[in-house]
Amino acid sequence: MSYSKHTLSLILFLSTLVIFSGCGSDTTPTPIDTNEPEPNTEFAPVGTSSTLDFGTWNLEWFGDTSQGPSNEDLQLDNVSFVISGLDLDIWSVQEVTSTSHFNDLLDSLEGYEGFLANNPIVESDSAYYEDFGNNEQKVGLIYKSDLVTVNSAQPILTEYDYEFAGRPPLEVQLTASIGNESADIVAILIHAKCCTDNEDYDRKLAAANALKSYLDTTWPDAHVMVFGDFNDDIDESISSGKESVYKAFVDDSDDYIFPTKTLSDNNISSTTGYPDVIDHHLNSNELYAFYVSESVMSFQPEDYIPNYESTTSDHYPVLTRYSLTQN
Repeated sequence: MSYSKHTLSLILFLSTLVIFSGCGSDTTPTPIDTNEPEPNTEFAPVGTSSTLDFGTWNLEWFGDTSQGPSNEDLQLDNVSFVISGLDLDIWSVQEVTSTSHFNDLLDSLEGYEGFLANNPIVESDSAYYEDFGNNEQKVGLIYKSDLVTVNSAQPILTEYDYEFAGRPPLEVQLTASIGNESADIVAILIHAKCCTDNEDYDRKLAAANALKSYLDTTWPDAHVMVFGDFNDDIDESISSGKESVYKAFVDDSDDYIFPTKTLSDNNISSTTGYPDVIDHHLNSNELYAFYVSESVMSFQPEDYIPNYESTTSDHYPVLTRYSLTQN
């Protein structure tokens, strides 16, 4: 078959167009993965300017490159995104392993300060919270520096170090101010022992009873907030067939109230993999007088963070709000 000179020229021209149409990313659309919905980029804050807002969040091996979420930078970005977006005033965080990674988180949070249990501000030799191999789990406090003044910090119940799995609670005395109102608060950061076998249960029960005895005798009339990873539910234990290790608190309803009981009663989980609530806020009756009714929430960010469990944490933030005027 033969072609005329004009026909050959046309074929060559069209071939050139085909070749160059495939070159350069500016002219080639990026395929869209219709199976992976785009996350929302923001959400409405929960904290308000007229209330004192508390959150607790287990950050799952935050700063440990070998355990928990594998991409530490992404985990930090996601944690910063949630804390900034929720706009709470005071956070108790658990399972922070790296001090430098925690400091990077603070640097990303506008208006917040914080410290870990091994910080020099803590009145002890910090022996319970050293970076042993840079993976010792530590509790930490994050707070809005224009609303909260930290007066002192110290570990408590260190004689029950074994029962608390090497993580005795951290007691922080602080003053919080909202508008013209202020309150002195004893904030106790807790990360109780994990797991469900008989030994685990017995150790958690001994630790819980020691904590109640301490609060009964040391802070009988104070505004007390105990918040963190309690590693047990309060309606019944996560150890099958057993009472909650915190039953003594639940039974003493004149002096102590769990706002998070509402979550337990309504089967709203605080973790990604189990139906129970193990992250709690425990109030003394003096603090509970300021509680904003029905403000407790287990904030579940899957709509905002793709693959939340593998990139961020296996726990959800748990939140409550308080008005500093009597309700």
